[in-house]
Parts: sequence; C-alpha cells; structure tokens
Amino acid sequence: MPDDQFIDEKSGVNANVSSSSQYYPEFSELTTLRYFPDSRAKNCYWFPVTPNTTYQIRGTFFYGNYDNQTTVPNFQMAIEGTIVASNFISEVNVIAYREISYVPQRNVTFLCLLRDTTNAVPFISAISLVRCKPEAHVLAHYLHMGYYYVTQFRWNFGGNGIIRYVISQNYVRVPLK
Repeated sequence: MPDDQFIDEKSGVNANVSSSSQYYPEFSELTTLRYFPDSRAKNCYWFPVTPNTTYQIRGTFFYGNYDNQTTVPNFQMAIEGTIVASNFISEVNVIAYREISYVPQRNVTFLCLLRDTTNAVPFISAISLVRCKPEAHVLAHYLHMGYYYVTQFRWNFGGNGIIRYVISQNYVRVPLK
C-alpha cells in the first residue's frame, strides 16, 4: 500500500530506482524509494498499533544510485525515539534491512529517519509492520520490559532467494504514487 497515509504529505520526495530491475528483478518494492532532501532533523512515519503487543517493523533500503551521486548515504533509523541503526548501508547495489521487534506503549508507533553528522540525505524503499504472537517470540518477556530486539542479518544458507516477510494486510510499500 502507498505510504502517504503514514507520513506528512510534505515530507520526502519519490524517486525511481532503475537499477533495481537489474539486481533484484523479483522485488518490485525496490523500484521506488522516498528520500528526504530537506534539512529537517527527522522524518517520521507513524502507524496505528495495539499497545502492549509485540510488533516487528522492518525497514528495507536499496540505494541503487537513484541520485547519480554513487555515494551511499549514512543516516540513522529510530523507533519510538530510540536510534536502532546507523550507517548500515554498505554498497550502492545491495539491499539493507533493519528489523526491530518491540512492544509499543501507545496506540501509535513511529519509525524515523534521521540525518547524522555527515548530513547525508536519508531514504527508504519499503516498510513492513507485522504484529507478532507474543507466545511465539523468544524474547517477548524482555520486549514487554521496554527492550528492543534488532535483527542485523538474515542468511538463506543453501537457497538463492532473500528471506522476506510474507506480504500481508500490514505490509506498507513505500511509495507507489
């Protein structure tokens, strides 16, 4: 679904990423991204959630040299005001993910992209928000105590595909204008 309903209408600019079909033809969500060229300190998405319920939010990032600068930008990602990732994109044509499991305390949660000291332009290709069954999550007890669980990498040993979420009604694709 488009991201417009989850972000300020004046925030960010949509861009096409032509190299995505060359590197990842099976992932249509990588053909576009939203970048944030204005100098505001943070750019936030907000999502309705059920308080005290375990969620997993995943940011997907594919730079793909959309701006013809050939320099991968450094920036930070924050959930609920806590920085959970920074400088995590390594190469121009490589997908980067950041998955965070946590328990929001209010009926809305925030994913924000922040400029760091390099002042580079943040961007995002896709966001997914999945409600988890607390009993199925190994760290549910710690998550309810206010901790975050961040997945750094997922490897598909012996496979040729990238591990990804099952697309559900809670899947948000950024952007589809």
